[in-house]
Amino acid sequence: MNTDYDFTAKIYDPILFFALKPIRIAVLNALLKYKEQTILDLCCGTGNQLKLLSKNGFKNLHCLDISDSMLKVAKNGACPMKIYNEDATKTSLKNESFDITMISFAIHEKDRATQKNLIEEAYRLIKKDGLLLIVDYAFDNKTTKLAKRGISIIERIAGKEHYDNFKNYIQNNGLSSLIKKDHFKLLKSNRKLLSGVTISTYQKIKNEA
Repeated sequence: MNTDYDFTAKIYDPILFFALKPIRIAVLNALLKYKEQTILDLCCGTGNQLKLLSKNGFKNLHCLDISDSMLKVAKNGACPMKIYNEDATKTSLKNESFDITMISFAIHEKDRATQKNLIEEAYRLIKKDGLLLIVDYAFDNKTTKLAKRGISIIERIAGKEHYDNFKNYIQNNGLSSLIKKDHFKLLKSNRKLLSGVTISTYQKIKNEA
């Protein structure tokens, strides 16, 4: 799947910049009081979320993705972030290394097993009582018909495998079917893009077994 992102990396920001801008700003606002925390962006893509955080005073930023092409774009600019070229479901990073881990628009596009492994890896990497911030689609009675239609078109354009995974994600009720209640507690959720996107902040629950 790594090569699938070669073309996407070139067009991702130019095409989706204006749609993603309010979401990235909302993530920034959600994290403003955590400027001194250690933050990891899993499946970071072109790194623009962390670049925005950096411009607003965040210092301890880490960026991880499996795509060489995406990370090549992420390296452009002067953002002082640590970049890892690794599989986000099985990183070489140490347990409980980060105060906050983010996953933005990376869960819906993967198959069910990979979705679960990605969230389990995030859990492993987050410190006790640390935070997981997830940005992804939400299709429910709050989502407008226009949002559902537009998002479905974008996901269909992304390719058959991508679209099939997206449909399965929606049919499985999205994040609610993936987040384990003994792993994470939902702190807050914010809706964007005609309620088609949710920004959800969870706190890690540390099992002391």
